[in-house]
Amino acid sequence: MGQYWIAVNLDKKEKLDPHKLGVGLKLGEQIGSGHGTPDALFILVAAMRERRGGGDFDWDSNYYGPERDSKKPGHNINGGPVIDAYNDVAKRTIGRWAGDRVVVVGDYSEDGDLPSYPNFGSLYDDDTLVDITDDVCKVIEHEVGGKYDNSQGWREFKRAA
Repeated sequence: MGQYWIAVNLDKKEKLDPHKLGVGLKLGEQIGSGHGTPDALFILVAAMRERRGGGDFDWDSNYYGPERDSKKPGHNINGGPVIDAYNDVAKRTIGRWAGDRVVVVGDYSEDGDLPSYPNFGSLYDDDTLVDITDDVCKVIEHEVGGKYDNSQGWREFKRAA
């Protein structure tokens, strides 16, 4: 079998579900997996409360989203409008975990693995953790230009054609 892992925010009591990100639960399945756990963590810990330059995530201006007409001249220079539904998700998701205590915890973890956190060994199975993966998936879909698809029985990220 093997050990299964999830990313957890100890301060906010939140978690990511790797299967919703289209990846397996083992460490090796989560790294180098396309648009999965590493992308999700990068979005969550980015200390970005506003867009400040080229290459930043969309924030009140649409440089990457599917709503843009990329065939227009200058589309990479001048961002277009961002739909309100995405702005709401972006504002509550991008940088949400910046500055917090974030760990990757396995189902074989023991209390002594993180002595400063009581009951660390039971954290993997903690039903009180709030799953925020759906919002993170929406940010990845918008910023990268694709969709998470589970039509084959396993969720995977597919880039827009």
